[in-house]
Parts: sequence; structure tokens; C-alpha cells
Amino acid sequence: MFQPEPYLKTLFYRLREDGFNLSVREYFSALDAIAEGWGTQNKKDFKKLLRLLWCKSAEQQEHLELIFDTIVVESEETVEITKEKSGKSQEDVKNDKINSDSSLTVASSTSIETSPMVTSKPAIQDLSPLAVTTPQAIQEYDNDDEFNTHYPISRRFMVYSWRYLRRPIADGVRDILDIKMTVEEATKQGFFLQPVYRRREKNHAHLLILVDQEGSMTPFHHFSKDLVETAQYESSIEKVDVAYFHNLPAEYIYQNRFLTNKVALETVLSQCDSETRVLIVSDGGAARGYRRRERISATTEVIWEIQQHTNLIAWLNPVPQLRWNSTSAKIISHLVPMFPMNNEGLIQAIATLQR
Repeated sequence: MFQPEPYLKTLFYRLREDGFNLSVREYFSALDAIAEGWGTQNKKDFKKLLRLLWCKSAEQQEHLELIFDTIVVESEETVEITKEKSGKSQEDVKNDKINSDSSLTVASSTSIETSPMVTSKPAIQDLSPLAVTTPQAIQEYDNDDEFNTHYPISRRFMVYSWRYLRRPIADGVRDILDIKMTVEEATKQGFFLQPVYRRREKNHAHLLILVDQEGSMTPFHHFSKDLVETAQYESSIEKVDVAYFHNLPAEYIYQNRFLTNKVALETVLSQCDSETRVLIVSDGGAARGYRRRERISATTEVIWEIQQHTNLIAWLNPVPQLRWNSTSAKIISHLVPMFPMNNEGLIQAIATLQR
């Protein structure tokens, strides 16, 4: 069975150097397909798999054919030639040497008999290059930093952190034994009649998450998606509303992450009260290092509108805090508490919303 793994990384780097628009996602897609058994039968199947995953035009397919033959086919031919040479037994090598020496001896004795007065000269061996293809060495790449995925915050930690966002109200079932009140009632009556129960507390917290989508936030979609899903389905928060926007929450925002279902911002804010927590997830222009007056003024207006309904606002920025300087995010951080999207930042944001 063909083993494509040794050639995959070399082909990936070589095609990127030649202009293929390949990211780490395409590399891992090919790796997952190989793990499932695709492209492992022979070289032809492996080439077909790479054409399906990495090529977007006929020109790219032709270029892949050339690079594939250069790296994979020629490397295997070189390995076969090496095996053939190494497979020759020592006995054959010894016999070849004896035959060569005997032929040289016969040739020299014949020349001496035919011309005894002429000093014999050493025979000059006719040398010619061997028709051996130059091997294409498989290049090893030591720097694989781009294949190491960095997770600033894990999904498990998100689930754990949402436990601290609470608004407890004792309006549940009356099934919790109140020892203190039971003792007081028994003391007043002089005897124990029945236990006293109090109502179970429920978490009536209302959370509104405003998520920046697409553009410079595209690399962070995975984390924002986990943040929304853990709040909606893996927390005890009673009500979680989610809205999406692009760059800044303007007059209209969207109810899905594909930015197709438009709704007015005022309609969403009308469902909020003074106990509603609002969490904004955006880079604030820090991802690309922008500092634009229009974005700052528009964001200021939106924050002012939110503050007309609630003052429990926090901002999560997926870009490290060191990159906020000289960007719009630095100025926005003075208007609303802004925290980096990591373990400590999420805990501080929730603590801010819990005040």
C-alpha cells in the first residue's frame, strides 16, 4: 500500500511557493482524508485526492502534475535504483572484479608479445556517465509553527465561566429545608410540628451577546461561535439573545451569523431592562491596526444607546492587548470595559457584567 504522508508536507510547501492559495485548513483536510483511507492505494489515487482538495483550475491541475512527478515519482525511482544496487551480492561483486582483472592481464600480455621493443603504456579506461536520474531529495521543514493551532480560550473554560453570571431569584419549588426557620418555629411553639421549607432559587439572568462577524474577525469565528453556543446551550442562564454585526453595530443588526436576517438595533434593545447584561465581541479595529474617527464616533453612539437601557456592558477583544495601542480599540476601551479574549479576560468580563 502506498504511504503518502512523507510527501504531503513537501508538496504543500512547494505548491505554496509556486503561488497556490493554500492554508493550514487545506493541509489538515488532506491529512484527514488520508487517515480515512483516501489516496493510500497508489500514487494515482494520491494525486487525484490532491487535485480535488487543492486545485481550483485546469492550470493548477497541470502544475500539480509536474510538481507531483518531480517529487513523488522521481523519489520512488531513486529508491528502487538504490535497492537494486544494494541488492547485488558480495559474490557477484567479487566475480566482476576477478573478470575485470583477468581481462586487463590478457590485454597487457598480448601487447607485450606483439611489440617487445615498445614500452607498454597503462591502458586508459574509457569512462562515460551513467544514465541515472538525479534524485529529488525530500525537503524537511523544521519550522512548523503554522501547523500548531493556538487556542486563547477553550470551550470547556467558557462553560465553567458562565456559571458565575447569575441573577438568582427565589421563585422555584418550595423544597429546600430551612433549618434556621425550622428551629425558630419550634422554639416559638415549644415543640416541633413540621419543618419549614423555602423556595429554590432560579437563575433569571438575561444576556445579550453582540458578535462582530466577517472581515478581520474571520480568524476568530471559531471562538465566537463557541462563546455563543456555550452560553445558549451549556449554561444556566435563563435567556440568551445573540445578534451579529459587521465592524460596528449600526442602526440594523442581524439575527444569524451569515448576516442575512436583518433587524433594527432598537428592536433588540427594547427587550432589555436594567438587569440585562450586554457582551460585545469585536476586535475594534485592532486586528488590522486601524484608527478611524468614523468607527469610534459610531461605536460611541451605539454604546450610548445601550446605556439608555442598561449599564451592565463589557467588551471582549480577541486581539492581544498589546496590539490595541494606536488603534480604535484603545479609545473604545475608555468608553466601555474591554478585556482580551483569554481565560482571565473572560472572568473579568463576567465579573463586570455581574456587578
